[in-house]
This record gives sequence, structure tokens and C-alpha cells, in this order.
Amino acid sequence: MKHSSTQQWVDDDLTELDLGDERRNRRARRIIERFAQRPGASITSVFENRAETEATYRLLSNDALEPEAIVAALQRATVDRLADEAVVLVPQDTTCLDFGSHPAAAGLGPTGGGDGSAGHGLFVHSAIAVSADGVPLGLLHQHSWARDPERIGRKHQRKDTRLQDKESHRWLQTARAVEAAVPADKQLIQIADREGDIFELFAIPRRAGSYLLVRAYRQRRLEGEGAELWPTVQAQPVAEGFEMLVHEGARRAVRKARLELRFCPVMVRPPEHGMHDASLTPVALNAIEVREREAPEGATPILWRLLTDLPVVGVDDALRCVRYYELRWLIERYHYVLKSGCRIEESQLRAIDRLERLLALLSAVALRLLWMTYSARAHGDAPCTVAFSDLEWRVLYQQRMLKPPPDQPPPLREAVLWLAQLGGFLGRTGDGEPGVKVLWRGLTRLQDIVIGFLLASQIVRNA
Repeated sequence: MKHSSTQQWVDDDLTELDLGDERRNRRARRIIERFAQRPGASITSVFENRAETEATYRLLSNDALEPEAIVAALQRATVDRLADEAVVLVPQDTTCLDFGSHPAAAGLGPTGGGDGSAGHGLFVHSAIAVSADGVPLGLLHQHSWARDPERIGRKHQRKDTRLQDKESHRWLQTARAVEAAVPADKQLIQIADREGDIFELFAIPRRAGSYLLVRAYRQRRLEGEGAELWPTVQAQPVAEGFEMLVHEGARRAVRKARLELRFCPVMVRPPEHGMHDASLTPVALNAIEVREREAPEGATPILWRLLTDLPVVGVDDALRCVRYYELRWLIERYHYVLKSGCRIEESQLRAIDRLERLLALLSAVALRLLWMTYSARAHGDAPCTVAFSDLEWRVLYQQRMLKPPPDQPPPLREAVLWLAQLGGFLGRTGDGEPGVKVLWRGLTRLQDIVIGFLLASQIVRNA
């Protein structure tokens, strides 16, 4: 019997990991397992002895540990989890990892303003799979890079630069990689925020059943003399008034918003300015606007302008697109867990290649935490053994309930609540569901309690 659920999870998710040597494979799995048991801990505190700590540093310094190999193994595990999903949502987004407090790390670049004076680190662009009911299922694509300091300050030259030579080309590259990874029998909906409002993204050929849902920020020209995109949408009557819970950022609490819905089909013309392929032709899309009326004092009114090639025949279709876009928030949550939960920006590794290897390893940990958080909300009646080992849930039950555990495991929702309470969740009226932050704290405490239980049992047996 495995003492830790993370052991089984790592064995399942990284069963196809191939680093060219089985010893490296085992060491990589061990690192992920230990970080998953103690999210946010440093390398020196995660491992139990000096030998393991030194072995970890050696592996992170080994060129044979290719981040792409780790991401590929995680991608294969994610695709396996899509077997029962008819619709796969894939939000993609970019985040910045700032190592300004550790400027000696080699290979990093500027992350701040036009002169590069603010920020020092690297950028990460990720795409994760999410079920239609809002459960993160794993990583599908990830790419990281550092900016060349000599290219900073050339913002005015962007219109004279080909798309394939811009950082924004990553949106197209990721879209192609995701489509290649997701089985063709799945309805694939890739979701992007305003950075992904790129005409070429809509124009690239895609397979049947593959769609885009992008939050727009550009004013675009439509077919027809002088026609413009958003004035055309705003001229439509309100199709529906509705309420929705919205998130305004990775760290902000959810709130209820009263919204108005407008939508219509549009024929969007290619851009006139900048360097674009002359063969581009108009693209048929559906435009959706969601506007908040009477926002609470101090809150930014919601205004979502969405472009999609999904069929939008009526109000139900438009509302479904809005609900799907709201789940884009999970990619922000993933990056938040990487930075605040796994604390990757506090790493003292001294070179970009080592940081990128650590990033790939910790990506598995961050997505495990997200999966547990949202599975408990969407599938709370499932037995808790989908996320906890027998020993973990029994120890957790006894610690919280102060009595021997039952024969049958409790529901996942209940076990996750107990775990969150270990992490400081109070569960008061109005507190809502436990979040990922209290869960990563609870996991650390649970592992300490399990270790204490095992040690006490050994002492009793030897007495």
C-alpha cells in the first residue's frame, strides 16, 4: 500500500517520462512527489537528507533533464484524462517569473517596461486542459523564454515586424500544438484573453470541431462601407439580462455581477496596417458583448467583448460561450499557484536552464493542486480515494473527528474540507468553497501528521 496519494499520482502521470536513463526518471518522479507533499518548500527543506538534496541539484544541472520531455509526459497523461470528455476547453496565457532578487542567474532577461529597467526573469506561456464543468485536467503545452536586452525599446518598430518574429506569435504556435495533441473526436475550444486578439489566429486553418474563443480589444473593420465591429454589436438590442459570479484576478474574491448580453454574426476584414500576409481574407465570426450595469462601488464594471467561430444561433449558445470564457480564469490560477504556492520565484538556482527544468517539475505540482481544489467542487460526491491514499484519509479523519475512521472512505468534498481546515480554512458563512491556498498549507500539515503516525506505529511495534 502506498502511504501517499502523490506516489500513485506521480507514477500514473509520469509513467511515460523518458529522460534517457531510468535512474533520472526515478529521481524526477521523486522530486515532483516531494514537492507535491510540501508545496512551497525550498529544495533544502523538501528532502530528508543531504544525499537527496545534492542528487536533486545534480539533476537540475544535468542537460539530460529536458523540460520538453517532462512537459511531453504530462501532456500524454492529460490526453489520457480526456477520454470521457466530449468538450475540452483549453485556456492559454502568459505570465512573468521575476527573479529580480537574484540577478546573478545567467541567461535571464528584462521583464519590465520599454527600457527594461523594471524586472529581471523569464516569461512562461502555458495551455491547460479544462473540463466543461470547470475541472483543470492537466498541461497540454508550455513554452518559456527570456527577452534579449538588446531588443528592448523597439516598440515603435512592431508594425514593421513580421508576426513570426514577434513574441505574439506564441499564440499561434500554442494553438497549433494544442490542436495536434487533443484527439480529433473531441470538441476543442481554445480560449485567450486580449493578448490573443490576433487576426492571424482566427485565419489559420483548423480541423473540424476545433474553435477559438477570444476576448477582443481591437476595433476591427467589417465588410460593408465604414462598418466597425463594436459599434455594430452595441447597436444590437439586449438579448438577455443575467447574473454571473465573476473573478477579477487570481487573488481577488468572486462577486456577483448583473450583466447584459448582446451578440451578432460579423465578417471581420484583415488589418490594413502593419506587416500581414497579403493573402489574408475576411473571416466569419460571432461577436458577443457582456456589459455590467450598476457595478458595486470600487469595482471595475465587467465588459467582455468576445470573438468566436463557435456557432451562436441563439441566447443559449451565446451564454454558453460566456460561461466557457469565465473558465479562462483557471489559467491565471495555475500561474498563481506556480508563483505563490510553489514559490518558484524564490528559487536560488543560478542559470535559466536550471530554472526551466524546475518550472517543468513544479508545473505538475501546481496542476495537481488545482485539480484537487476544483474536483472537490464539481465531483464532491466521489470517494475521497481519488485524491487521498487509504492512510491519508484515515489519518485525516481521525485528526479531525477524534474517533476511529469508518470502513468506507468519506466523499471527496468532505475530505478536502478537512484538509483545508488543516490549512487554516474557517468555513464560516460567506467563506465559500476552500481555495487552493489553504489546501497547499493543509497538504504540508497532513504529510507531517502522516509521518508522525508512521513513526509512532513503528515505536509501538518495536516496544
